[in-house]
Amino acid sequence: MLRRSFRILFTVVAAVFFVTVFSGNNAMAQSFVLNAPRVVGQNEQFTIAFSSNGDVDNFNAPSISGASVLAGPSKSSYSSMQIINGRRTDSHEVTYTYVLQANSSGTVRISAASANVSGRSMSTRPVSISIVAGASSQSGQQSSGYSGGNSSSRQQSNDDYGYSTPVPSGKADVFMRLNLNKTKVVKGEPIIATLKIYTRSNITGFEDIKFPVFNGFWSQEIETPQNINFTRERVGNQIYSSAVLRKYMLLPQQTGKLTINPAELVCQVQVVSSQRKSRSLFDDFFDNDAYSLVKKKVTTGRATVYVSPLPGNAPASFGGGVGNFSMSARLTRQDIKSNEAASLVIDISGNGNLNLISAPSVTLPSDFEKYDVKTTNNFTNGASGASGKKTFEFPFIPRSEGKYTIPAIEYSYYDISQRRYVTMHAGPIEVNVTKGSANNNSYVAASDQQQVSNIGEDIRYIAGGAPHFAKRGSFLVNGWLFYLILVLILAAFWGLYKYFKNRVALNGDILRSKNKRANKVAKSRLKLAQVYLGQNKVQEFYEELHKALLGYISDKLSIQFADMQRDTIESTLKEKNVGDDEIAGFMKLLDDCEMVRYSPEGAAGAMDAQYDNGVKIISDLENKLK
Repeated sequence: MLRRSFRILFTVVAAVFFVTVFSGNNAMAQSFVLNAPRVVGQNEQFTIAFSSNGDVDNFNAPSISGASVLAGPSKSSYSSMQIINGRRTDSHEVTYTYVLQANSSGTVRISAASANVSGRSMSTRPVSISIVAGASSQSGQQSSGYSGGNSSSRQQSNDDYGYSTPVPSGKADVFMRLNLNKTKVVKGEPIIATLKIYTRSNITGFEDIKFPVFNGFWSQEIETPQNINFTRERVGNQIYSSAVLRKYMLLPQQTGKLTINPAELVCQVQVVSSQRKSRSLFDDFFDNDAYSLVKKKVTTGRATVYVSPLPGNAPASFGGGVGNFSMSARLTRQDIKSNEAASLVIDISGNGNLNLISAPSVTLPSDFEKYDVKTTNNFTNGASGASGKKTFEFPFIPRSEGKYTIPAIEYSYYDISQRRYVTMHAGPIEVNVTKGSANNNSYVAASDQQQVSNIGEDIRYIAGGAPHFAKRGSFLVNGWLFYLILVLILAAFWGLYKYFKNRVALNGDILRSKNKRANKVAKSRLKLAQVYLGQNKVQEFYEELHKALLGYISDKLSIQFADMQRDTIESTLKEKNVGDDEIAGFMKLLDDCEMVRYSPEGAAGAMDAQYDNGVKIISDLENKLK
């Protein structure tokens, strides 16, 4: 019996699982939409498509006026399946397509189409497509217009905006405009600014983009498309493909005439550079025209907004709000006890400059301990400004039990539609505080006989009785030991100062340092020459002996190697009172070393004598030049 019950339970669970999975994958919201352009050119051929994401039966074609039906309806279907992380997703689409040709003028009217989509009866709404007389039918970007099922899209044109920067003179293929939904506002009234690009050519990219600068406005981007989607739009008597580059919400913070500096960018436009003189059917089919990229700089021009100041009779409760708002107030808790936290929450809801309004003024009973206001934003920025709710939370802690009243709260804003200040009211709010947990460190205040709790440990009882002071020892500054240590420190500092000063001066005297090290350097070089003497290396021996002699004179007499000429050496040695015999011996030894370096034949036998002579000459000069 137990096994049978388990089998039945398993079957039911498995059935529910599979029904849930497959119905969840296939229970996609059904739709039946019409995709059509918003505007078309005179005698232009264009397509409209009725699409559904379900199986379509009994398609009832619409009636079409103002255009000739060249083909259709032609049915096509597409199905796909994806399995991601073990979850299957099916997609299915059925499309009925018409190819139409607009008449020379007027409007193309398409009535509602209906069909059964996966067993449900669905229909589209009638739409109208404007025919622009004299407009070229070519547009650089593929664009869409109406795309809706049970609701039709409104045609977008220049009339959608209160102001747009001017179109460049002539029939410009590419230009940019800044569209403002209004240009005459009061301070703080939201303005929607839309930066759009218009083109009749193929744009392949943008560079050097400089967005507009809104001096005097608080601004925030409310739309920053990652992918630029072009749609058809009528500008004058021409049809362009337009796309939104940026959309901003502006709140003027100054009054008077405010100027918006222009935006600019460089477009990479694809243009036909040349065409074949003789064309064939294959040329037309494969579009064999040669294209090149041309850079075009476009700018919006300046825009002007006129901002009026708010009326001067603002109520005291005015919080800076401009728009249309409502207010509500509530307590976070109904059961409030003494010494326990609660909050008064005020919601300001509506449309306008919600992000810039300040908190209402609230008066709480004197027995309530108040804390800083906490603000929470729950709104979105749209075409009418910020829409949603801004919440102000006023935390408090009642310190004693009883019945209290929070006075009525007033808050005023400037109503744009009524062009006047409106004051909202909330409350009064009754608060019943029951007795909460008592604090051990509490006492009764004598003034009102109410129990006051000690918060934390910041309040201490005042000690009574006569004070008692105890001597803890002598202070070091008052003793002789302090002054002795001070003198020793000053003496040590002075000694170190003199020592390091002498070291710095000694190290800085480069000439003196070289003079003292001259004999030592010469002896080290003579030792190397002695090594070459023992190895019977003639060339190396005389080179080191020559370096020892010249290096000694250079260091001892402070003569640069560039100035080591015979005349300079002789004159300098005479100035140092060196005898003529010593000078002649030094110069002869130098000549012998230089001669052997260029003709070493027969010099090997005199190496011992030359070495001894070099040691003697340097020693004699060292005695003379001390």
